[in-house]
Amino acid sequence: MTKTIVGLDLGHGLIRAAEVQPEHGRHPATLVRYHEIPVSYDAIREGVVVDEDAVVAALENLRGTAGFGTKDVVLGIGGQQVLIRELLVPAMPLPALRETLPFRAAELLPLPVEHAVLDFYPVEEVEDAEGPMLRGLLVAATKESVVSNIRAAKRAGFKVLDVDLIPFAIIRAQPLADRGGVKLFVHVGATSTSVVVTAKGIPQFVRMLPNGGNDLTTALVDSLGLRADRADDMKRRYGIKSDPADPQSEFVARVNAEGARDIVQAARSTVAFYENAHPEGSRVDGVVLSGGGAQLRGLAGEIADVTGLPVVSARGDAGISIGSRIDETAMLAAGVTPAVAVGLALRSMA
Repeated sequence: MTKTIVGLDLGHGLIRAAEVQPEHGRHPATLVRYHEIPVSYDAIREGVVVDEDAVVAALENLRGTAGFGTKDVVLGIGGQQVLIRELLVPAMPLPALRETLPFRAAELLPLPVEHAVLDFYPVEEVEDAEGPMLRGLLVAATKESVVSNIRAAKRAGFKVLDVDLIPFAIIRAQPLADRGGVKLFVHVGATSTSVVVTAKGIPQFVRMLPNGGNDLTTALVDSLGLRADRADDMKRRYGIKSDPADPQSEFVARVNAEGARDIVQAARSTVAFYENAHPEGSRVDGVVLSGGGAQLRGLAGEIADVTGLPVVSARGDAGISIGSRIDETAMLAAGVTPAVAVGLALRSMA
């Protein structure tokens, strides 16, 4: 049997894991196991482990419950711990290029290079006066955040093969049809939002926002004096569109709409920026929404209105085969939430 890999999504209050068997011969990649396990909300913040003992206990529980056939995992990183910048460098093999990143990144980062973990994501090879150049995205994460996540996974008995950017995992988890053309991927997490423009599935431009679904819940708590669980329930029920038959919904929807404004406007301005910076033929032709916060009632319609583009929800299975051990009803109920874990598992299979 071909070796499997587990994508491990360390989320806010919930850890998700997807075990995927790579494509081999005529057999497509297969989702072998998918499992979720709760963890304290304070144990992981913005995708970074802060209570290591609690996360290790949850991961050990996850291993015992899920019955994975491998210890090999790919971890995700995202949020405000990550900085992404466009970088143009002389064309060279990627291993050699990565060795030069500390010298090239020094002036681009707001922190000392020795405190960062660096990677380079190539986009395209171009020609300029100095010869062949490689245009790509410099990805820098704080070393502390990466090390803490890796350490927790290793303590729980996993072997970490790689660390990947969550927005890139989301893109990888979508069927080929949803990655064609030029797309805007908007991933609304609990504490942050990523906005990524892709061309034929390759990231071209990335924005990270410090706004997520929890900000809307907090705004309702502050405005109405509710408990967080009650505020979260009302946020999900009413979204950003009020119900004429329910007077209470008007105020809740207004608070939600105000909280979601930065996300909606970031979608609009990113489309405008990308199209202004690129020649005709590079127009964005659709939006893909993902993340728990993206399910907010009315958000898809609002983004469609301001961008003038069709909006679809992300898929969580990348069009891959679903194994016999997977409860398809449960997967359907999970909606878009498995997408990060699935996309992470596919990282080492690209």
